[in-house]
Amino acid sequence: MQPTFQMFPATGQLRLTTQATSGLVPFLVDPTVNPWFLRVVAIGPNCAALRGRAPDIELRADTGLITAVTPAPETATIPDGNGNPVAKASWVRDDTDVFTVKLDILSLGVAHTWQLRLTNTDPQELGFVWTSAGDVVDATRPRLAMANSVEAKPVSGFAPDDVTVPVANIGPGPLTLTDPVGTKLGAGFVLKVRPDTVAPNACDTLVLGVAPIVGALAGPPQHATFVLACDDPVNAEKTLQLTRTEVGKTHADTKNVHKDHKDDKDEVDITKGHGPPEVVLTAASQAHFIGSELRPDLSESALRDEDPDPGEGEGQGR
Repeated sequence: MQPTFQMFPATGQLRLTTQATSGLVPFLVDPTVNPWFLRVVAIGPNCAALRGRAPDIELRADTGLITAVTPAPETATIPDGNGNPVAKASWVRDDTDVFTVKLDILSLGVAHTWQLRLTNTDPQELGFVWTSAGDVVDATRPRLAMANSVEAKPVSGFAPDDVTVPVANIGPGPLTLTDPVGTKLGAGFVLKVRPDTVAPNACDTLVLGVAPIVGALAGPPQHATFVLACDDPVNAEKTLQLTRTEVGKTHADTKNVHKDHKDDKDEVDITKGHGPPEVVLTAASQAHFIGSELRPDLSESALRDEDPDPGEGEGQGR
């Protein structure tokens, strides 16, 4: 068995209210690799680490006791179903509220089934994303959260405004973006500004330029798909769906010009009657720097009386 990278939940984040639990979530451990690592990020409100109470991080091997992992330098002993110790575990916390769990395997070469349970002990509702890997570098992965669909509506006679796309990193590793400024994204969009890196629990913005209308007539809508060059392992999370819809006269409009002077006066001048170009970001809030679905303080509450299902992990194998 090769070292296996997994990321949970499959998409987005698992939101937990105070004292809510993830339930027991299976994860894979290669019995030939020692040590093993989990990285858990507690996602705070307002694009910043909350630095509140640490979540309860518990592990179970086979049918053994569910055991709370302790902060280093103390270690917790994880038993199997027969009560035999199979691993020792501890965690350390960094300034971005990422908890790195180190699992020292005692029964190297012996396969066990492993499960993780998280409990939010803080009064604030938090989001959680976590990874599992046989190397701490492999477990240090970001998760990009942004509005995936962007539409701009340039108006004839106006210079289009730039489009600002809020982005957040809700994964347990730094997000690095590498597309050069000036990259043409398709459909008349160009990348004008981007951050180099976004830390876990942090937010930033992409700025996209929009091509103006050329000539007096509006052309057909343009569509493009662009996958950002970054180290998020999930393609769907770093994909932009771009639409540019021109607003102005069409070729058909030029055939309907009335011959009498009265009708000529009634005709609307599109360069004077329309407002500035419209920009539409779907799946993101216009009122907040980061969309409500990325902010536990603004999103719907997680279930208080049942365990939310975190789904399957992403990235089975590498």
